[in-house]
Amino acid sequence: MDPVDYTGQENRITFQLYNYWYGLTENCTIPSLKTLSPQDIAPYKNNMVLIDLRNKDDEPTLQVIGQFLCQDIDHDLSHKGLSEIPRRTLLSRITDHYMEVLANRSPISFDAEFKNKAREKIFYRGILLPFSDDGENIDFILGAIRWITEEEKNTPKKSEVKPVIPAEETPPPEPASFTQESPKNPPLLADSLDACRALVQGQSPTHQRSRKSLYEALGSILDFYDLCCTSPDSYGQLLKDAELKAQKRAPFTPVLKLCFGRNYDKTRLTEYAAALAFAKKHNQNGSLLPDFLDHFPGGIKGCVQAQRAGLDEPPIEKNWATVDKMASIANFKLAKDDNDATDGRYFLLLARREGPHMDVIKILNNDKKILRGVLNRISKDQK
Repeated sequence: MDPVDYTGQENRITFQLYNYWYGLTENCTIPSLKTLSPQDIAPYKNNMVLIDLRNKDDEPTLQVIGQFLCQDIDHDLSHKGLSEIPRRTLLSRITDHYMEVLANRSPISFDAEFKNKAREKIFYRGILLPFSDDGENIDFILGAIRWITEEEKNTPKKSEVKPVIPAEETPPPEPASFTQESPKNPPLLADSLDACRALVQGQSPTHQRSRKSLYEALGSILDFYDLCCTSPDSYGQLLKDAELKAQKRAPFTPVLKLCFGRNYDKTRLTEYAAALAFAKKHNQNGSLLPDFLDHFPGGIKGCVQAQRAGLDEPPIEKNWATVDKMASIANFKLAKDDNDATDGRYFLLLARREGPHMDVIKILNNDKKILRGVLNRISKDQK
């Protein structure tokens, strides 16, 4: 299917082109560039770049650069190496991610913001798609990017009717998260949800049921969650159709149920929700999440423990009344004040004991996780 056919259903360039690319795979993992039709991608050509990786002994080169991307650089870089791309350009924002495609052997999407050479804040979203001549080695990577300036993002859209522009000159619509939702043109989430469900069902381009494919699925779900936040009415309709309800205390749970199914193992859904909440708290997005989970100690379970440790940390002055009532066994002034280590009402000491004599050697750094465990145990012993 022509990717333009998805425009009315899902206005994110990443899903439009990913769905088109995935339709080219058929029985292979990575399609050939020959299967791609120039007519199909014509509406995106000004926002695209084709990276040539056929020469394994030299750096990748830029085969084709879209007109809008050329306008952002000072000179023609056609057939030049990636190292010649100027920094603070949109072209650099695309090519900075090409190694991720080689590592994952699958498409990757990305979105962020940066300040260009004119010091304007730019918000962008893009995708990189691998192609192979032999179905094994990645010979080309096709990249596409859409962007909007901060001024354009904050300018209310006018309601006047726009003139009809020929299809070949019509740029794809702005990514959903860059625009405000309006009743006349609400972003639709159905295709995004379908893409998440496809990954959940093991239909990732990697064709592997593995930790990696799970991380990819969760990354897609995190992007889907962000899209839902920009489209509350459309998201509410999805939940209503699935007989689910939004949860303020567990915002990721209904999203996960939409993707995995409401009858999926509740323990795993709870863990995934905690991991996504922890990743979101650390400013992760869908494209960054797989690498974040892969390198975080303990992976998903490590994130769950870290998230729960933060959520379960009660204010000491409110929850440790039992410890407050205990009589002290000694009272003295410190010979040396160490305010940095005693940030808080309770703290730990390292002491050396010889019979009834005890010397305080050091005030330990205030590790709240250890301190909470000690106070918990003391509180339970006193009850």
